[in-house]
Amino acid sequence: MLQGRNGNRHSIGMRRFIFLFLGSIVLVAFFISQHEETETPLPVKLEKAMNVTSMNVYRNEFYGYTVYYPSFFEQVPDSLMNETGCCQFRFWNKEEIVQTAFVLLNSDSLTLRQGMERFARELHADDWRYGNDYFILSGPLYIAGQAIRGHRFHAKYVQRQKLWFVQYLTYPENCSQAVARLIRLIDGWQVWENGKDDIPEPPVRRSRQTTGKKRSEPVSPWMLLSN
Repeated sequence: MLQGRNGNRHSIGMRRFIFLFLGSIVLVAFFISQHEETETPLPVKLEKAMNVTSMNVYRNEFYGYTVYYPSFFEQVPDSLMNETGCCQFRFWNKEEIVQTAFVLLNSDSLTLRQGMERFARELHADDWRYGNDYFILSGPLYIAGQAIRGHRFHAKYVQRQKLWFVQYLTYPENCSQAVARLIRLIDGWQVWENGKDDIPEPPVRRSRQTTGKKRSEPVSPWMLLSN
């Protein structure tokens, strides 16, 4: 009789063990499948890629300035650029990030502070600061006077003689953390790696819109692409 009771207890214990063991397997399989089915968001992927990628170096043939850009960005061919001394690099995967460098003529001989106030106003900047020879602007992105919802810009203007040397970054707002490294590079931009004294005059731009004129107004990167 005692052996029968012990046998029953042993049988019940084994069934409980098997039930718990199988249940744990089901739970583990469920969590693994959920993890595999959940795709990592693009901003997270982009941040990881941005933090480990090497930076390519672009040197402008006309002005000699240097720009660093992520190795996985695509360079827009110079033949498609509508301005001398302009370059552009893009990342496109559901969202677009555009890094542009260009040169503007300071035709009104604005001081650094005056230039910052003017460009901040015309670009709708909501944050700005300046140093000895530069100012930095950031804010919501506008194109042709229209706000581009969910997108921002970040730009650095460096004053050299009668020119503004500009780096201009546009990006989706949800990628702000992903482009943090690139923004730090732009903020630290010195235009030339070893300094430069002989800065050439910008050539006269020949186009239907501004024939015979040199561009001096704020521009959007898309305005610098040829039609």
